[in-house]
Amino acid sequence: MNESNENGFSEENLRRIAALKIKFRLSVKIHLTAYVLTIVLLISVNVLFTPFFAWVIFPIFGWLIGLVIHITAYLVYARGVYPIAKRGVIFNTVSYIVVILFLFIINNFINAMPNVQTWFLWSAFPAFFWGLALIIHYIVYKGFYNKKLYEEGEKQTRMERAIEKEMNKLRKKSA
Repeated sequence: MNESNENGFSEENLRRIAALKIKFRLSVKIHLTAYVLTIVLLISVNVLFTPFFAWVIFPIFGWLIGLVIHITAYLVYARGVYPIAKRGVIFNTVSYIVVILFLFIINNFINAMPNVQTWFLWSAFPAFFWGLALIIHYIVYKGFYNKKLYEEGEKQTRMERAIEKEMNKLRKKSA
């Protein structure tokens, strides 16, 4: 029989969680190593064969988006961020930051080209609208998943309270 420790996890479950964390950490290290080696190779190719056009900036930042999301996923798991709503806010925020940064870099790169006659900050549009959506996402998260203290001293989210209220209605109907 598996005995539980003070957190309610058996030794077997703790071992499984520890093994997963080690595997996830290793996968991040492999991804980071592949990224660095490939980017060094791509920079070398860019400098040797097309030094007049810095195309390497696109794979550097494009792949960096995936790498940052991978690292974020590992940190969220390793730190034990379990509410899926909180994970959603974290991933949305990190994605927003790296993607918008990339879009501004592309925008400035294109506007710096000699044959581009106009200067237009098109990257401000997705930054504004996605930023607005991110703010709404955060407000909804705080509104529905913010825990408050109730009568018995237990903490419940607004969602949990709404579910409990709906269950009480169903109980009354079925009685």
